[in-house]
Amino acid sequence: MREYSPFEALMREMFNQMWAPTLRTREEAQPRAARLPVDVWVTDEAVILQASLPGAKPDDVDITFEGDTLIINAVLPEPEIEGKAVLQERYHGPVHRALTLDIPVDQEKAEAVFKDGVLTLTMPRADKARTRKIEVKVAS
Repeated sequence: MREYSPFEALMREMFNQMWAPTLRTREEAQPRAARLPVDVWVTDEAVILQASLPGAKPDDVDITFEGDTLIINAVLPEPEIEGKAVLQERYHGPVHRALTLDIPVDQEKAEAVFKDGVLTLTMPRADKARTRKIEVKVAS
């Protein structure tokens, strides 16, 4: 699994700032989203991703594949508490993550489960990407 390097993101941001008066990019037209932190595991059978989305509902989460890129967009809701906030450290608002999958997965069989504020996305590995052990036989 690989993602865009921080250097590429920095260069893109510098370019956008330099040309902002004359160039309007698609990213600027959309509201900014925070980077969604994820954990990813690879087993012989699947690629498994987990992301914490506290307070989000399944309808607030959008998961898509574009080619070999997995894209997750979600919205973390504002707390519904009356009164004046005196300290706010948790992020609320849109979150986004795009990951390019280096391991072929069966996108049709991918499953997403939401439990206790944690999204678990299980993507079965494509047959050609599964680990296969070959038994070594002794010639007679």
